[in-house]
Amino acid sequence: MLQPYATYIAIAYLIIINVVTFFMYGIDKWKAKHAKWRVPEAVLLVLAVVGGSIGAWLGMQVWHHKTLHKKFRYGIPLIIILHVALLILTSCGTKKAVADIQPIDHKYVPEHSANVFLVMYDAEIGKQPLLNAIKDYKVEIIYDYRMMSGMALKKPDDKTLEETIAFFKRVKGVVSVEYDRVYHLTDPVKPKLEIK
Repeated sequence: MLQPYATYIAIAYLIIINVVTFFMYGIDKWKAKHAKWRVPEAVLLVLAVVGGSIGAWLGMQVWHHKTLHKKFRYGIPLIIILHVALLILTSCGTKKAVADIQPIDHKYVPEHSANVFLVMYDAEIGKQPLLNAIKDYKVEIIYDYRMMSGMALKKPDDKTLEETIAFFKRVKGVVSVEYDRVYHLTDPVKPKLEIK
């Protein structure tokens, strides 16, 4: 959709081009009656094409000019129809104003498991420090992702998920600790945001 100032400019342009086109048809009719130099037909048609189609049609009706020429009698109404279709197509669009768009909340946490979290570790350091922390913190291994140096772990019942994640972020060799996100097949796609 056009911004308000662009809409005013477009309206002003259409008014001016239609008034000019209307009077060009009148001038050409007057010149035809007085055997003067004429406005070329191509100019009259171009004025209609570049936005003056209503002025051209009104000029034909008011001045009784070019009404017998097929390219004007059928061409000008066709140009009007095309202009109306173009106007409808360009006016269609989102009705959501830029001001209505909500800023991204960087603290957004997607729906996740209340008990399970994911830990990725450095393969060069190995998983032994992580296994020691799992034993000390009494965490249950849900799944060991051997192909990508990671594990899905279940927190102990007497700890919160947040404090468990904070503990495992400090373990030697741990690269990242993430929530085990829950995705529904009907959910819209959401951007991935980092939680800081």
